This record gives sequence, structure tokens and C-alpha cells, in this order.
Amino acid sequence: MKHGKATISHVVLYCYDFPKMRDFYTSVLGFHLSDSGQARGNDICFLTLNPEVDHHMLALAAGRTGPPDCRVINHIAFRVDSLGELRSRYKQLKAAELKDIEPITHGSWFSVYYRDIENNRLEFFCDAPWYVRQPIVKPLDLSLSDDEILRATVEEFGKNPEFKLMTEWKAETARAFDS
Repeated sequence: MKHGKATISHVVLYCYDFPKMRDFYTSVLGFHLSDSGQARGNDICFLTLNPEVDHHMLALAAGRTGPPDCRVINHIAFRVDSLGELRSRYKQLKAAELKDIEPITHGSWFSVYYRDIENNRLEFFCDAPWYVRQPIVKPLDLSLSDDEILRATVEEFGKNPEFKLMTEWKAETARAFDS
């Protein structure tokens, strides 16, 4: 049976301290609070970084249990439009003195990983114009200009025979997916 295409819509995190997490995501990370209320006896709120696209990308629900170091989710990623926006987010995270802030290049996208105030691992990222076979995890110097980052990416990965424009990879993958 052939299925239609799907994209990730949202993630819901349980929280120990719901009001503090809601305030962190809206005040520090800049999420828009779309709605908030109670469901199944717990507080819940719905948050987005782009209300023109999604009512909520993330929801927070009260009622988290278990130890804080319990691994439930590896990370949640949020796409931003540009390296400039990624730099802005990086500065915002540094100013908030969050833990484990880590700028990374994956060749096909540029990321900043970090942890929220309840130790959930998150990522802001922007796409690069190329496909580079994964996994790649290398440090990213966000003090470089956009041109310098893009040039360094081509220098680092461009000799790989699988290196290509992301549009080519998407077209090839779509053909393979459809067959």
C-alpha cells in the first residue's frame, strides 16, 4: 500500500514545572503561545515559532515523572530560515546561559544544539544547499560569515563523490520513493 507524504507536525513534552517551562519557551526562546488550558486533568499549552504554518510545533504538558536524567527523547529540532537567524538564536541561547550549547555542521544543515531548563535536548538548524552523506558531526564556527561557512563546507565535503545539490538528492529520492 502506497502512503502519502508526511512531515513532522509537533512534539509534546511532559514537564516537572509547567509554568516555569511555559515561561522559558515563550520568554527565552521566543515561542508564540497559541493556546493553553487543561486536558485530562493536566495543564497543557501549545507553542509555535511560525503561526502562519503551524498552530503548534511544540506542546508542554504538566505531569512529568521519573528522574531528570531519564532519556526519553534524543532531541527536537526547529528549522530556521538562514545562518543569520541561526546566529541570532545562538546568541540568545548564550545570553540565557543554557547548558550544552553546541554549534555543529552536518554538511547538509547547520545546527545549534542545546538543553532547555529541564534538560531536554533541542536543536535550531538551517538547511545548506547540498546533500552530504550522514552522519557528520563537526564543530561549526558561527563567527564566520555566511560565505565563509558555505565555502568551508564545499572545501570539506565537495570532493566526496556523493556530494551534490540538495535539489538533486530530493529529486532522486522522490523518484526512488515513488517507484
